[in-house]
Amino acid sequence: MLFAIERYAIRAGSRCARRFFSKNVDVLTKDKQEFVLQPESNFTSIRREGQKVLKIAVLGAPNVGKSTLVNQLIKRSICPVSSKVHTTQAKAHAVYCENDTQLVFIDTPGMVSPAECKRYNLGNSFVRDSQLSLKVADIIGIVQDAHNVFTRDKIDPNVSNLLTEDIRNTIPMILIFNKVDKVKKKDILLHLVNVLTKSKNSLNFADIFMISAMTGDGIDDLRTYLLDSAKPGDWYYDKHIYSDNTCEDIIQQTVRAKLLDNLPDEIPYNLKVKLEHFDPGPDDSISALVSVTCPKKRIVNLILRSKGRRLKNIAVKAEEELRHAFRTPVRLRISVQLAQ
Repeated sequence: MLFAIERYAIRAGSRCARRFFSKNVDVLTKDKQEFVLQPESNFTSIRREGQKVLKIAVLGAPNVGKSTLVNQLIKRSICPVSSKVHTTQAKAHAVYCENDTQLVFIDTPGMVSPAECKRYNLGNSFVRDSQLSLKVADIIGIVQDAHNVFTRDKIDPNVSNLLTEDIRNTIPMILIFNKVDKVKKKDILLHLVNVLTKSKNSLNFADIFMISAMTGDGIDDLRTYLLDSAKPGDWYYDKHIYSDNTCEDIIQQTVRAKLLDNLPDEIPYNLKVKLEHFDPGPDDSISALVSVTCPKKRIVNLILRSKGRRLKNIAVKAEEELRHAFRTPVRLRISVQLAQ
């Protein structure tokens, strides 16, 4: 089910479909009044004279803020974000266009080893997708959590192991210190730069950035740097596309992220989230129904406690992010049910 809609004729007035659709569909203009979403077998680049493009692989340990950073850079809440680890489960392309330049960010799951993947029953995408992103990247952004005193002074070994000698010699890398707003003593940042760039085993970084993905500090400088680093080439996506994920995926992942933020411990990882209904209105608004299936009755009661206020809070926060993603009014309903 894509958008939970079987008929794919959508009027041109519905700007949502035109500015946000997936790698699985292509927009074919039939006339001035209508366009149709059609399956696409070959996703080819779009040739434009004088255009520039850059693909950026964003790597880092779990929970360093990669998805929040990508959302800030493209100015849309495309990538799901929560305070818990492993919110991002598979790589996704997030696209930003400015003038003649297109930036394609490859957001990846937090780096884990194959042993960790097996131990915690994580999908193969946690290892595979980071490897695949490096095969197409023009530049690599390695994100460090400057606030984590246990890991901030060393590159995560899972990241280091992925960066082979060939990759280090052929693909430029930049170091991005995130969450610097939480570091009270700024001389610590200078120390971290020295530790990570001046030892004999240091990676050869082309540049270093200090940012806060949460507050937006430093984001404009980083985006400008990437725009300036773009090379002449064909765009990979039409200028109206902002992700290679489907709308269905974005809605489901956003609801899942809010469940992760608002439910304790491991509970949200065991829930099944599914888009049941998607209805684009004539005024460009979106109406969606998402079901959350729980494995146990006590979890249903936990979500619906306080007369449903917790569930309403989850829906409101998910709506806010979806409005920022789609740039259109969104009405979201969430139903909770027990697994049969």
